[in-house]
Amino acid sequence: MQKLEQHIGRTLFTRSGNEYRINQEGKRLLSEIEQPFDQMVSAFERRERPRKMELVVGVPTSFATAWLIPRLDLFRKANSDIELTLDTSGSPIQKLGESLDMIIFFAEEGAEPFPFQPLRKQGAFTVANEGLVDPLLGLKGVLRKTPLLVHRRLPHILDSWLSHVGLSRDFPLTIDAFDDGRLLVAAARSGLGLALVLEDMINFYGNSTGLVRPFGEYVRTPFSYAIAANPISGNSRAVERFAAWITEETRKDSQMTLPGKLLETP
Repeated sequence: MQKLEQHIGRTLFTRSGNEYRINQEGKRLLSEIEQPFDQMVSAFERRERPRKMELVVGVPTSFATAWLIPRLDLFRKANSDIELTLDTSGSPIQKLGESLDMIIFFAEEGAEPFPFQPLRKQGAFTVANEGLVDPLLGLKGVLRKTPLLVHRRLPHILDSWLSHVGLSRDFPLTIDAFDDGRLLVAAARSGLGLALVLEDMINFYGNSTGLVRPFGEYVRTPFSYAIAANPISGNSRAVERFAAWITEETRKDSQMTLPGKLLETP
């Protein structure tokens, strides 16, 4: 600023300690150069090579491999000006706003510390290896002789399911708990019992050949895959476009995949 003032021979700023404020002479000079300066910047911008907007999305490996990756080419073809990077390294919530512009994560309604938009709301139902249980015995009859396989980290599902099927919490159950959906589905396919699953545990964890829904029940839960955003790159347009795309794609997908009584085989 001092060199500019020396060059034109006039004071352009008033000074108070470390604070600088433009004076009337500075404002007059600014009014004269502002328009041609903007025109010069625009001329350079028109001649720049187009730059892609960068977007980094954190996503669970299960969601990425089973749902997002097969559809990723659709997004890229429709949004060739966006450079999308997927981060599956874990802990997406802690990285949001630091190294991630957006996250896709497994959310529970009313339990998350920040706003989110549900994508794939999860229903719960029981599955079993075909031939393991006899539906004619009724649910109570089957549960008296067959273990119920559950997800250890999702206890709310069991309470909701018991209420939905008309069983009290003190009904005598033999419970076998597992720490993740992949193990739970594998246990069901191995014939270890009747498994209480969320629908994407079936959709996302591979081959469902041999698994049936012997009782056809379906109970809504507070869980869903969801998105949340906090752009770190300053490019909110890329975030908005990806959010609009994935919201529409999951909406169309959910209309087509409401589970029936028999799980489809590949």
